[in-house]
Amino acid sequence: MFKTLLKKSPTTCPGNLVTTYRHLILRVVAGLMIFYIHGWHKLEGLIAYLRHGTAWQLLNAVAEMHFPAPFAFAVAATLVQLASSLFVAVGFLTRINALLLVGVLSVAILQNVLAGHDPQLAILYTLVFTTLALMGGRQFSLNAKHFQPKPMH
Repeated sequence: MFKTLLKKSPTTCPGNLVTTYRHLILRVVAGLMIFYIHGWHKLEGLIAYLRHGTAWQLLNAVAEMHFPAPFAFAVAATLVQLASSLFVAVGFLTRINALLLVGVLSVAILQNVLAGHDPQLAILYTLVFTTLALMGGRQFSLNAKHFQPKPMH
């Protein structure tokens, strides 16, 4: 009976519609979570820093890691978390944007470790976006809709 269940599992067929929807849900939810939970508040911090000179937590964290040009790195991380997360969610250049997010999230892991915080969430996000980088956008993505290779005649 167990072998029968394994054989009938929808995950054994990569072209299966159920698997395709699972991938879509993972891609959209992960992208929107990074955008809203992590990217948006970094943008708000950047705007407050530029308008009022208030402390920007991300800038301070990057400076504490002794990165050169911490402002440039903090702005780049913010832009990647905003733009790349939305691009992943809609499936536009999914592999490239997921890899950009993996890079930013890897630095977040390092920052958490150096600050003595729990890096578990950053590690989990990194694994999710590594998976998405390997899998691409799949069937329900802008890439699949607009960048299909044309059949050769």
